[in-house]
Amino acid sequence: MSNDIRGSLEQINEVSRQLLSRILTMYNKSQDKNDSFNDESTSDSQVTENELTGLIASRDSLIHCLFEQNTHEEISIELNLLNEMISLDTKLSNQSKAYKQVLAEQVIRLKKSKKVSKSYQKY
Repeated sequence: MSNDIRGSLEQINEVSRQLLSRILTMYNKSQDKNDSFNDESTSDSQVTENELTGLIASRDSLIHCLFEQNTHEEISIELNLLNEMISLDTKLSNQSKAYKQVLAEQVIRLKKSKKVSKSYQKY
């Protein structure tokens, strides 16, 4: 039983690390990106978003299965892996918030540039 729990926690942590890596990659790309949007960056972004969606769904499913199939006492035996899972979850949450902020800033810049170009078109 403990090996199943250990394996599940290790798998959750591995998916969490992959997810964190993808989010960091997207965050770094968005920081480096200039205001030009081309088809290549859009298609790359779509592929990465699909990867993120798959990883999130997989992680969610693994976590639900772990807690539905085992008691809290059984899970608490693997305290180190559980603490690692919590730590990774915190990192994921923080990095997601930072990435969301970057995207919000990009949207605001894009809207402002559209407003400026529309106002020039009036003249």
